[in-house]
Amino acid sequence: MAFDTDDGRGERAILAERGSYIKPLLIGGGQRVLFTRRQTSAADIGVYVVGWDGAGLRKLADGAALAVWQEPGSGRDWLYLGTQNSDASPGDFKLVSRFPVDQPAAREVVWNKTPVSGDTFQVSADGKLAGGLFPWPKAGVATLPNGDLRLFGDGCWTAMRDAGVPLVWYFDGSHRNVTMVDPKADRRWTVPLNQAPGFAGAEVYHPRWANHPRFVAISGPYNQGGANQVRTGGAQTEIYLGRFSRDYSSVEAWARVTRNGGGDSYPDVWIDRASNPHPIELVQSAQKTTPTAPAQGAGRVVVEARMVTSAAIPTPRSIAPYRNALVANVYEVVKVVEGKYSEGRLVIAQWAIRDAAVLDEARQRTVGSVVRLTVERYDARPELEGERLIVAPGAPDLPIYYDVTPKP
Repeated sequence: MAFDTDDGRGERAILAERGSYIKPLLIGGGQRVLFTRRQTSAADIGVYVVGWDGAGLRKLADGAALAVWQEPGSGRDWLYLGTQNSDASPGDFKLVSRFPVDQPAAREVVWNKTPVSGDTFQVSADGKLAGGLFPWPKAGVATLPNGDLRLFGDGCWTAMRDAGVPLVWYFDGSHRNVTMVDPKADRRWTVPLNQAPGFAGAEVYHPRWANHPRFVAISGPYNQGGANQVRTGGAQTEIYLGRFSRDYSSVEAWARVTRNGGGDSYPDVWIDRASNPHPIELVQSAQKTTPTAPAQGAGRVVVEARMVTSAAIPTPRSIAPYRNALVANVYEVVKVVEGKYSEGRLVIAQWAIRDAAVLDEARQRTVGSVVRLTVERYDARPELEGERLIVAPGAPDLPIYYDVTPKP
């Protein structure tokens, strides 16, 4: 599907035949689209190119389209190709090579030190760095070709763009925020991506950094409930475009792109950078950063609280490839026993699945029960950032806490 703000045609089909269209990538100043098709098995996967007008469909190569890159000076479009995946791990590729889009035979290897996850690879403007998962959930930056690998944390849907300096992000396990990293300055900060009008704290998915780094595309809201919000999907999921602030610490504006009766996913955005009025360079003076832990500290509190809303406990199969999951339940504060907490309600992340097995303690939590809990700020526990987190529907927009109650 396509949408062009200049042609007045609205949403339209580029290729109307129902089929496999994975991770569309715009090239040629938005005039062509690369995408991947997978038919029956991991081996049956290939990269195709088609014109923005739907003409010229042809296969380029076996494998998966991981990223595109425009060569400085010449303006040639290059494809970064993932190959050597398997049925056991179809989304991870042991070999990454690249070639000019119109010269598929002119390949050169750029990475084979670790597998690379397919949805999560982007290359810096000079072609010397790549942000990605090496593989999921290990987020980091690789020096190309086959140089050093620097890991930052656990997450998904990594991306990389140049904002005067290279920036990389990785998506958190709650499917709501990205951790933005400035590798050269060794700084990182959290940016919510689920605050578009009407989202009410819902999950989002498919975050994609546009060719202009001030802009990000997402799909959402995922708010239909169920053990896996993204797989539940729904016709309410549309494509939204957000604009980062100049310090890249927040999304300062949102625009809804699509309006239709079907679920939308996998966006890519090409913006005419020459005519766009928004400066690209990172303004560091106003940048919100977090070193290794949030400035507010752990914020430990002991409360007596009554559960008022419980999140659905997922099945191990529904969270795959994750093996662990927390659910964020809503509690009414009856009494603050130790520490400080002024709100009437608490959103508390509690373990539901460990090592692909549902915990008995998760099944035993019941709405209406009053319990004594020891909790800390969730964002003060960096080891949790890549864990799957499922938030109860209608949860208030409050900081999430993590249950650290000692076991009896």
